[in-house]
Amino acid sequence: MYDKKFIWIIFWLVPVEIFAQAYWQQEVNYKINVTLNDQLHTLSATEELEYSNHSPDALPFIYFHLWPNAYQNNQTALARQLLQLKKSDFYFAAPNERGYITDLDFKVNGQPVKLEYDEQNPDIGKLILNTPLPAGERLTITTPFTVKIPGSFSRFGHLGQSYQITQWFPKPAVYDKKGWHPMPYLDQGEFYSEFGKFDVSITLPANYIVGATGVLQNPEEQARMNALAAETATKTTFTQDLSFPASASETKTLRYVQDNIHDFAWFADKRFNVLKNQVSLPNSNRTVTTWLLFLNRNAATWVNGVKDINQAVKNYSEWIGEYPYEHVTAVDGALSAGSGMEYPMVTVTDPEAIVHEIGHNWFYGILATNERNHAWMDEGINSYYEFRVAEQADPNYSQLAFLVNNKKLRKLFGLENVHANALNLLLYQMVASRGLDQPVQYPSEKFTSTNYGAIVYLKTGILFKYLAAYLGQERFDKAIQAYFQKWQFRHPYPEDLQAIMEQETGEKLDWFFYNLIQTTSPVDAAVTKVSTSGSNLQVTVQNRSAFPVPVPVAAISADNKILELHWTGLMVHDEQLIFENAAGASKIIIDPEHVVPEINRTNNQYQLTRSFPLQEKRKLQFLAGIEQPDRKQLYYVPVIGANTYDKFMLGLGVYNSSLIQKKVNYAVFPMYSFGQNKLNGIGNINLNVLSRKKSGSTILGFQVSRFERFTKYEPFLTINLPKSSGYAPENQLRFSSTHVSTLQHVELDRPENYFEYTFAYTIPSVQYSISSKNAVTRIAARAEADLFIINRNVSTENKPVLGKITLEYDREYRKGKKLQTRFFAGKFFGNKPQGIGYEQFWLGLSGSQDYKKETVFLDRSQRSHALAAFEHQTDDQEGAFKNYLPVYANRWLTTLNLAADLPVTPFRLYADVGLASFTNSSVPGVVSSETNFYYGSGFSLRGSKILQFYFPVIGSNYTHNFPASFKDFTRNIRFSLNLAGYNPFQFITNTLKQ
Repeated sequence: MYDKKFIWIIFWLVPVEIFAQAYWQQEVNYKINVTLNDQLHTLSATEELEYSNHSPDALPFIYFHLWPNAYQNNQTALARQLLQLKKSDFYFAAPNERGYITDLDFKVNGQPVKLEYDEQNPDIGKLILNTPLPAGERLTITTPFTVKIPGSFSRFGHLGQSYQITQWFPKPAVYDKKGWHPMPYLDQGEFYSEFGKFDVSITLPANYIVGATGVLQNPEEQARMNALAAETATKTTFTQDLSFPASASETKTLRYVQDNIHDFAWFADKRFNVLKNQVSLPNSNRTVTTWLLFLNRNAATWVNGVKDINQAVKNYSEWIGEYPYEHVTAVDGALSAGSGMEYPMVTVTDPEAIVHEIGHNWFYGILATNERNHAWMDEGINSYYEFRVAEQADPNYSQLAFLVNNKKLRKLFGLENVHANALNLLLYQMVASRGLDQPVQYPSEKFTSTNYGAIVYLKTGILFKYLAAYLGQERFDKAIQAYFQKWQFRHPYPEDLQAIMEQETGEKLDWFFYNLIQTTSPVDAAVTKVSTSGSNLQVTVQNRSAFPVPVPVAAISADNKILELHWTGLMVHDEQLIFENAAGASKIIIDPEHVVPEINRTNNQYQLTRSFPLQEKRKLQFLAGIEQPDRKQLYYVPVIGANTYDKFMLGLGVYNSSLIQKKVNYAVFPMYSFGQNKLNGIGNINLNVLSRKKSGSTILGFQVSRFERFTKYEPFLTINLPKSSGYAPENQLRFSSTHVSTLQHVELDRPENYFEYTFAYTIPSVQYSISSKNAVTRIAARAEADLFIINRNVSTENKPVLGKITLEYDREYRKGKKLQTRFFAGKFFGNKPQGIGYEQFWLGLSGSQDYKKETVFLDRSQRSHALAAFEHQTDDQEGAFKNYLPVYANRWLTTLNLAADLPVTPFRLYADVGLASFTNSSVPGVVSSETNFYYGSGFSLRGSKILQFYFPVIGSNYTHNFPASFKDFTRNIRFSLNLAGYNPFQFITNTLKQ
């Protein structure tokens, strides 16, 4: 038996913090004086900040963000990420377009202290305190600083004399329960800062108009802004003049003050139009002043932006919690910040993004999450409320407004009855169906730029719409309002949001916050059975997800109205629902409002009036479309082709997947040959298996093709390996077995005397490829092993194996100008490929012989002297010599290919060198080996990747034949036609990867 009195004594002796540590956060109060020099584009400033240590720890140092240094050189985290995002402007920027912060001289309580810069990131510093700052104490830090304002590359900078001053002053990093959070500035990846009070004075030429965080304290400037607003309100037309007026010789100093904020930004331009309005908050009736600053461009659109500001402030205050500040401002931005960028009380934005950016005053401004690690907590939840605001005015609102509002496009792609939520989910479904998905919970810098929009914004917005629909709008709103009340002006983490949502709703929400937020595992539910019980319908719903999920199920009338709707519980396997008011229903459908983030919706419908209720109607759709549960879409597109053997070909491509890839995909492209009066074409079918919890996919497929004199079929297995982040290298492993039969034409003594026979062979193959690409550099490598089996070969031992490796490195040395390097090595192992038929497998110096029939050739059968397949056309494989040399190696081949774009001109110089080794059996009974050196150079026109022209320099093909040597004076113009595997949907996949 335990002594209860003893237990209670121990409990009271132990500090409470051991059982439950109380929440704390640091406090930083700023006083900054800054002067803008709009001739040198610099800021001269002094900063005084009071840092209060509310943590339980003594602090020996304080990390500082010195973010202007992110624009210092090409080695910063920002510079590296801009390259990953395929943006090269900063990389090639002139020195005077760079930015940095200098003249720092930190003192703590008046005493000099040491500042250590981070070795990897010059925009992070560590302020070493002379003595540790005890828990519960505060200190004063001062420093002067000078900032060189960069050009237009990210959020901070200038375009002429238009200034966007953000992330501009020395700022302590956040120290919270998880430790310090120093972070370099990034273009994709936002911020995390401490709350406090700001008192900022800005000195600049008197004719500038400023929008800023905080409340303006200058009565004379307040009067000027009111006068400008009154003047703009009377305008009916706006000029398109965007020239900068001269700066006033006199200056003014504007003071802005605000507490309970964690950042300060300001925007200055002499050309702003000003509009002023007010909005009354729905609960307290308190008045908030709204401001809109915009340029003359698109002025008519901007004028309507005041309504959007007011609507956002009103709705967010009603649904989440009251806006706590006196002012809110939206500014027309001149710099590159996407469609907008938020700061406390002020945002730089485009007209269409006003609601979203104003909404960030709640999700980022008041609820200050760590955006770098949990971007979904501000961007995603804010997107949900953005959708909700827009749906008040238009229930069919979609982010893809260009489709929704264009009747011709909707009709062309069969989108007339597609729900707006389905359009909002489209981008997510496109990446997820291809195995390119990433978890919502990923740190922002690990997302691809496509997924940052598709996942962080759109998918998360729909996820919270899903959660709200499941919980019910009233319960959801009360939970979010409780979250706001508890965590306003604080730093909530995902677990804090989940805890309060569960507390307020009484629901365990791991199925949502773990499976849907932290993994890529999709929701998949199916209607499997419907039976009648008296006047009721009994519906069986099956959960095919990897985790328990709830889904809405509805009985739908013939005119597509919802007669009755029920939610399942958290299904593990199957669940039965009873519909009592479904008389006259024509179908049962899962998720009629498209709030569930499903990829596969083809099993969501049960037709009550059909003999085969689970079979959808088939509908032909031109080119592409969005999957809909009430039809099985089959897409079509006309196709044409031509070559010298088949002549003109005309056909029709039919396929079952377009924008969204299905689990089973098939495509057939039959083409009628008018030259040979036969049916040619290409067909393929594949099973697309997606990873449950991370990116990547496995594709098991079969493809067949027939053109000219050959028929090919190829089973294959392709494994797209998962990536640790969006910008990690692409890794692919492919196994295939290529079977080819080709009709061989052999002439005897005269062209009219010939015979033909069928030559067949099989090539089992394994390939591994890896590639990485940014805005200026591309690195790729591929290794391949092929085994050659001639099906009719009498000598079963002669089955050579060919190993090939290709290394490529391209670099842009100046804007639009590249250097390209390629190395190739190939070698036959085992028996050498000798005998009839094997010569077509030899390694080619000027391009491969395409033994797998992967490349489109205009004259593969070599019927035309003008378009000879291996003389004037190349697939740029194997040796890849630009100049044609009829050299083929049956031992080994290695080449180095170099190319460089010339400055100013549209020409590119190239040079190719190589060694080829082959056996020579011209003397009966004697087999000897020979190795030759080859060289070629010339110039080409830069242009399309599909069509390239090469112009060899006279005498540029040089062959060193040991021991003799000779020169080949080549004068022909050669072109490369690269059409192999051209597929518009592969283009979509490659685009989404980026």
